[in-house]
Amino acid sequence: MRVSIIINNYNYERYIGCAVESALSQTYADTETIVVDDGSSDGSVPLLQRIPGIRVIEKSNGGQGSAYNTGFRDATGSIVLFLDADDWLYPSAVEEVVEHWKPGTAKVQFRLQLSDDGGRDLGRYVPRSMHDSTAKALVLKFGAYGSPPASGNAYAAEFLRRILPMQEPPWRRAADTVPILMAPLFGEVISLPRVLGGYRLHRRLGSDELLLNNAPADLWEEFGRIVTSKQLMEAAAAGFGFRVRSPLLLAPWECRIVTLCLRFGGPPPPEAQSRIRLLGRTLGSLWAWPDWTIARKILLTGWMMLVLALPQRWSRRLATLNRSQSGGTD
Repeated sequence: MRVSIIINNYNYERYIGCAVESALSQTYADTETIVVDDGSSDGSVPLLQRIPGIRVIEKSNGGQGSAYNTGFRDATGSIVLFLDADDWLYPSAVEEVVEHWKPGTAKVQFRLQLSDDGGRDLGRYVPRSMHDSTAKALVLKFGAYGSPPASGNAYAAEFLRRILPMQEPPWRRAADTVPILMAPLFGEVISLPRVLGGYRLHRRLGSDELLLNNAPADLWEEFGRIVTSKQLMEAAAAGFGFRVRSPLLLAPWECRIVTLCLRFGGPPPPEAQSRIRLLGRTLGSLWAWPDWTIARKILLTGWMMLVLALPQRWSRRLATLNRSQSGGTD
């Protein structure tokens, strides 16, 4: 089975060499590396042109969704991995994916080590939990399940041909949302409970940071991304004939983000509707989540109420003890 590693790059000259090196260092022999440069204005392209053993596709800037579409059109592998230019793979990553692959698989997922901007290990990984056999049911009701971010997923090319090319304007950012959320609808999801790559955090992790991901610093902007993703996912799933809950509920890690928005985000945007309605939707979603015990739901509900009610100083300190992470963690 040939495996295509597609690296999407935009002005990441500082990191792209590490990503490419990790792709070329795979212990699995039948691997091709394609780098799609999405109109970089730094020194990325000259650097890439000096590296043997890779295929470089240069294009005008169109966003991540456009880069995914372009790279996949040139891929020849039956398994495809979209690697972000600021992340990297462990040498055995592809080999372990192929080892656990079986007929009917849509996606194999694995954990990623969290590192700071310089690549230093932060002693944590994402996601803390991964869903596989329950992923389809969760997607159809919540539009979310436990999954790593982009670089921790390997997809069947047969599955990707059914959903790509994706619409490009809505997915200039976070294009990994499309294959991640659609995969359980078209085949089996297999989880490898091992760390097989690195996920680089660009945000400085100070004691007062509320989010542990590369999301926008503005909390309501992160909420807007969640809302948009759910709306697009709802429409896509319905378009393929799946019965999906409308509107989709919020996953627990999204409930955390809503709580942070309500407490620290300032006035809500129009799409958030009223604070009371949003809080009601959040609590209802949390208690509808089937994967947690009652005790765990009580703990998160208590955390939410305290964050909303305590004085700002203590509320923020409590919020940083339970940072919301990216990639479907809980």
